[in-house]
Amino acid sequence: MHGKAARSRSDRVGSAPLSRFSTSTVFGSKYLVPWLAAQGPLAYSPIEPPARDYFFQYSWILPGIFDPTVNLREHRYFGRYRKDSSKFLFDFWGSARKGCGAALQQYCEPGFFSDVEVKAPLAAYHHVRKYYDTAGSILIQHGSYQWISREDQPRIDQGQVLLYRGIGQSTIFRCLQFDPSDLTAANREIWRKYLGVQAEMLSDSVLSFNTIHDRVKRSETEGLRHGTWLGDEMATQAGAVGCQVEFIPPMECTTE
Repeated sequence: MHGKAARSRSDRVGSAPLSRFSTSTVFGSKYLVPWLAAQGPLAYSPIEPPARDYFFQYSWILPGIFDPTVNLREHRYFGRYRKDSSKFLFDFWGSARKGCGAALQQYCEPGFFSDVEVKAPLAAYHHVRKYYDTAGSILIQHGSYQWISREDQPRIDQGQVLLYRGIGQSTIFRCLQFDPSDLTAANREIWRKYLGVQAEMLSDSVLSFNTIHDRVKRSETEGLRHGTWLGDEMATQAGAVGCQVEFIPPMECTTE
């Protein structure tokens, strides 16, 4: 996958500016880190934090995640237009620089990819937001951060996330579960293509960031390279669009 993935990543970037540092998240040929990179200056983590805030300045280290209209000389810490809107992240990394990263870690699992399975990497760290004086967790994946309160997600330490109903008035989650060996040869090939696209998205932090935001347009994502439909483009090029797999009926899970 390495040679093909490297060429694909280069093609996906297109006119987007390239980072001066490696943004590949792949290690050990089939595993994925939740950080900005598996090697090099961007491979920092809360346990081994960067010494300078320079590495939080995304318009300099990850120029490819921004809309072409953004002036890349601007200071866009963690991708935000205003530095003070990222204060909780500076507080978190300040604690990590004091050597607290290992103690704050709640969950950290690498991703994994193969022809039959893809798992996304994810890390979670304890953090109290000073403004709210509320305990919670910071979820980290490829330069994206999400803070959630402990009250909303009390099982992070066990690696469990509670799902909340959020689509219309639906009371049922459909959890697709099946054994790939039960698929026909044609359907296994379609499934393999689909997993290949997902693995490619997760194999590079810039590509991961851009595909996560390719259909999202909100005030807090102002300036990012969103609305590109990049994920659809990748699926089309991989031949995974327009194909329908006849799966085993999904298991239904009622919400809390």
